[in-house]
Amino acid sequence: MSSRVLCTLVVLLSLLSILKASCPRAPLKKGKIFQLSNCNLSRLDNEIHKQLSSTITTRVVPAFYSVIFFLGLPANGVALWVLILKAKKMPSTILLINLAVADLLLMLALPFKITYYFMENNWIFGETLCRIVTAVFYGNMYSSVFFLMAISIDRYIGIVHPFCAKSLRDRRRYTCASTGLWLLAIAAVSVFAFVPQTKSFQEPYRVTCHEIWASCTGYKWYTLYFLGLFFVGFVIPSVVILFCYVLIFMALAKKNESYRRVTGLILLVLLIFILCFAPSNILLVLHYLETEWECHNQLYFWYVVALSLTSVNSCIDPFIYCYASNDFWTLVKDTLCIRREENSISSGSTKKSKITLSSDIEILGSGA
Repeated sequence: MSSRVLCTLVVLLSLLSILKASCPRAPLKKGKIFQLSNCNLSRLDNEIHKQLSSTITTRVVPAFYSVIFFLGLPANGVALWVLILKAKKMPSTILLINLAVADLLLMLALPFKITYYFMENNWIFGETLCRIVTAVFYGNMYSSVFFLMAISIDRYIGIVHPFCAKSLRDRRRYTCASTGLWLLAIAAVSVFAFVPQTKSFQEPYRVTCHEIWASCTGYKWYTLYFLGLFFVGFVIPSVVILFCYVLIFMALAKKNESYRRVTGLILLVLLIFILCFAPSNILLVLHYLETEWECHNQLYFWYVVALSLTSVNSCIDPFIYCYASNDFWTLVKDTLCIRREENSISSGSTKKSKITLSSDIEILGSGA
């Protein structure tokens, strides 16, 4: 299982290396806006205009975001509703609630990005809202990563160290940990609230939002910032998630019983995490470490595409962590009144007690 995941990561890194190597190594030319210190030019560079007006960025990407929005918004909304009102507030449920909140907030930022891309990367909502949307988009993307990491740690404790689980897994600790992860995510993306994110051009007229490299307005430290964000928001969580699930798999392998469904679920979680988050994070670092203009252009173009792939994770999360549980489906059916007639006949006016959600992995660790 772990070898397949590692092979997938190696393939991704190889493809990204090939992409980076394919960039022409031409010297920087005068007039390129990323090279300037203040970007006071009113004319948009032809190469950048071509990228911002391409069919992929103005049609494919916003259409992709639209599908994610219309699928992810109800999926995360129903999941959050059920987790808050119908499920027992177990420690693992607290993590699932926070993950659903993070994914739902990301969905709320998508309509602005969809409008922006459909209008050929022309931002019409003003500087303040550009900063807010950018911070919300990145903040909730990385908070999702943090809570995915926390969920993997919770499952690791419950299965690999079941005797310590009772003392370690309590609501107070998990509430404090969730608060800390939110504060970490907010601190990580607070830069976007203070750095100007829009840039106006007259020929052709366009107001970009977070598309023009920040160092062109004097923020040279942006490279170090994104490098730190790469390690804190991707590398460390990836190592922790891989470590936890590999040890869970090894613990299950030592038992005589077959856990094929659980093994498949672990493999699915790892593959989705790598495929959704690895390309965008690696391309982001390569983009800000690159010194050649042409490579900046290519890398950022593919980064925008990879970023839309990252958003898919917020659409898939509720189906992996919530809807995969039979107990959760029971609560969803009750919430949507699908079984209203059946419930009214069998239980009359009696209130139904809340159910403890449990996936296959959580069942294995429930003895703790």
